Amino acid sequence: MKQKNIIRRNLLDHDLSNVKLTDDLVNKLKELIIGKIVCTYIPIDSEIDILPALTSAEFLNTTFMDGESLQICRYEEPFIKNKYGVLEPEFPRLNYETEVFIVPGVGFTEVGDRLGRGGGHYDNLLQRNSGVIKIGICHDFQIVEQLPIEEHDVAMDYVFTDKNYYKSAI
Repeated sequence: MKQKNIIRRNLLDHDLSNVKLTDDLVNKLKELIIGKIVCTYIPIDSEIDILPALTSAEFLNTTFMDGESLQICRYEEPFIKNKYGVLEPEFPRLNYETEVFIVPGVGFTEVGDRLGRGGGHYDNLLQRNSGVIKIGICHDFQIVEQLPIEEHDVAMDYVFTDKNYYKSAI
């Protein structure tokens, strides 16, 4: 756990403003999600704004905190900040049907291992929704050679950065 916290601090210590996916990567992402029900994150300052790339999604969901559990709801305004400073729908309407998860992370490996912010919320959500496509999104410098992985960590099927994309072998 200590090693994960050190990696988190190092990866978040960068200027992360105005970073976007290239047009080629947006097109590749659109190919993966076209006609599908997508659950996405609403970006905070340190995360890539993925929302413009999701216009080809059949239906868009997002997540919200219900107590200490991350749940799926429709992507609907108005949004409010939760206790973690993350935007979520003010009046979430549950919607569990999702075919693709777009997942932020502090760090990823090229094979899909993910390092989150340390709460395990996305890992728990993804474990409850196995069988869906999982796409991690991060900045290119957040791709690392190796991450300390624990039994509860859920790997991604794809990882997109602002400059590259990777398909895992899982």
